[in-house]
Amino acid sequence: MLRFTMLCGCSLLSTFCSVPLLAQPSSQSSQQQQARAQYQQAMQQQAAAAAQGSAQGAPVLVMDPATAAAAGVARVAQAPFEALNEEQMQYLQTVLNVWEQQTAKIERYQCNLTRWQYDPSIDDTAPATIDKGILKYSTPDKGLFRIDERQSIAKRGPPPEYRPSDKHGEYWICDGEYVHILDRDEKKANKLQLPPAMRGNGIHNSPLPFLFGVKANEIQQRYWIRPVKAPAGSSDVWLEAYPKRVDDAGNYSRVQVVLDANQVLPKALIVFMPNWEPQHPHREVYEFTERQSNWSFLSALKEGLFMKEFINTKLPGDWQVIVEPYIEPQEAGPAEQAAAQRVAQPPVAAPQRR
Repeated sequence: MLRFTMLCGCSLLSTFCSVPLLAQPSSQSSQQQQARAQYQQAMQQQAAAAAQGSAQGAPVLVMDPATAAAAGVARVAQAPFEALNEEQMQYLQTVLNVWEQQTAKIERYQCNLTRWQYDPSIDDTAPATIDKGILKYSTPDKGLFRIDERQSIAKRGPPPEYRPSDKHGEYWICDGEYVHILDRDEKKANKLQLPPAMRGNGIHNSPLPFLFGVKANEIQQRYWIRPVKAPAGSSDVWLEAYPKRVDDAGNYSRVQVVLDANQVLPKALIVFMPNWEPQHPHREVYEFTERQSNWSFLSALKEGLFMKEFINTKLPGDWQVIVEPYIEPQEAGPAEQAAAQRVAQPPVAAPQRR
């Protein structure tokens, strides 16, 4: 079973059991038909929910990689661009090496984030929802992601009008062993135990490893990646990555990473959904502001209090807590596998598109 817990553009992947990504030839045609029907139904439900003015915004389409691939939504790109010349390769390698060095220095990190979710079924050009929140991270495997403010489009523009949502946004904490997914509306928490390989430094193996734990060689093994031209007047470094693996392609068709020219750390993520097309530009944009890392504390006591708050997962007594322990692949039967396969799509889109 595959599960995703989304951290901005960074997602923590829990692999509860191995699953085949492609059906056998004899059943492929039937699987494709079923997957396509499932996809079309999900898109209709998505559009219907949007038409009703859901306060949560457009629902996220949830598909496992196998279904996405069979539906024709997730495609592993084959040589998506021409081979880089020697100068481009040297530049790319330098950027990736410096990026890896910079992320290796991070012990603590926090920032504010803004997310723009674009759904052309709601509006052709304006974001359907605008969210604001915070992101925190502590090496090697602790993090917090929380959306504090949500606005959904209430009237198309120009200019569009937005209304505040009366529902809470996403909120999760990773304590190194568990990912705690907190539903503040329902007062319910799901604790998903990470597999051993995802604990500690294994966090960089997440489906979108562009925020923390960057490894230059692993990124190149996992993606076709190239430098792209930044918008006029920008000194930032732009990279574009296409997934080589089917499981990654089930979550996004490509990702653009905007690196701050001075810090050589992400200031924005642009993720294009598996079903992104120029005429149907489903995407999300994440922008990270007020970025801080490795700040000093006045005393060890003050730092201790911060860390306690940072990983605090204690909940009020009226909350329901559901614990899902990690299950070794050989312990899960076929029925459990079929019922459990879920991979949620991550964020996507470019700041210049706003």
